[in-house]
Amino acid sequence: SGSGSGSGASNSGGPPPERGNGPPPSPMTRHLVHVTARPGGLRMAFGFAAGLLLLGFALLLGIGLGVAASMGTQFERYVLTQTYRAGPGGDVAIIPVTGVIGDDLSRFVRRAADHALQHGYEAIVLRVDSPGGGVSASDQIWYQVERLQAAGLPVVASYGGMATSGGYYVSCGADAIVMEETGLTGSIGVVMQSFRVEQMMDKVGVEPVTIVATDSPEKDLGSPFREWTSRDRERFLTILDDAHDTFTRRVIDGRSHVIADPDDIRELADGSVFTARQAAANGLVDSVGYLDHAIAEAEQLAGIMAGRGNVDVLTKPARLFGFGQIDVMRGSSQTPIAQSNWTDLRDGVTELTSPRAMYLMP
Repeated sequence: SGSGSGSGASNSGGPPPERGNGPPPSPMTRHLVHVTARPGGLRMAFGFAAGLLLLGFALLLGIGLGVAASMGTQFERYVLTQTYRAGPGGDVAIIPVTGVIGDDLSRFVRRAADHALQHGYEAIVLRVDSPGGGVSASDQIWYQVERLQAAGLPVVASYGGMATSGGYYVSCGADAIVMEETGLTGSIGVVMQSFRVEQMMDKVGVEPVTIVATDSPEKDLGSPFREWTSRDRERFLTILDDAHDTFTRRVIDGRSHVIADPDDIRELADGSVFTARQAAANGLVDSVGYLDHAIAEAEQLAGIMAGRGNVDVLTKPARLFGFGQIDVMRGSSQTPIAQSNWTDLRDGVTELTSPRAMYLMP
């Protein structure tokens, strides 16, 4: 029975399946990937990278210009001191008046005068090298010289290569005037220059229209868009004569200790230009010499031992990267670039065509 039961168990179980029998495994599915190089792909990558760099540079440039404009405006409020000559004696300040005289220069001289008064300088040398400039700007600098003298500081003018017209106006009230031998001075007078554009407008085919209020007919005086009348010239001549009279009075007041007769000054105030020796002979300057001679004169007037004074040059800070006056609002969403360009053009034309009295050597 044991074998029978064993046999039955063996039969019921059946023989074990043999290896290799049954269906074969399904074959593996293969995918072929074809890589194709597209032309210009490398150039596109470099172009994208260059674009990002350019964008970043533009952003940094914009930030830099904004910072430069802000810092430049702040810097211009200060006055720098540079040592011209160190010494143990009293302090002498040199204030330069160089180039064409305008509002920017007059503001600097005012700040320099404030600086000199606040820091206890004992004498001032006004270093002038200028052909002149605006009537009002010249008069404002003349006032600063008067202000320094009223505070008890002697002021000596030192003339460089040119101190004509407004350059002479600002300094004619100085306690002494020392002029370099090769310089020019004088040109005591007033000039007005303007452009007339009516013929150009006719050629272009543009007809300007000017309307003035009924009770202000003189508002069109000296219009650049029409031929000047005798009335225009008469009114402007009145303005020039008044400015010339002011100039002459300044010279009479400033040089009365040398030229006693005011009529002698009026004869000199015909616009003539003089060399150093001519100016010294007719009393427009006190002596012929250089900056060091003017400093020695200032020391003597201030009671400082000759050659012992500490001499500083007062200067205005340089504009940061040349962008001290940049208008950062131009090109913003509120002021489109096209609009600002048109405004600049219009303002420039107005500036050129507006008659303006000048203490300037033409």
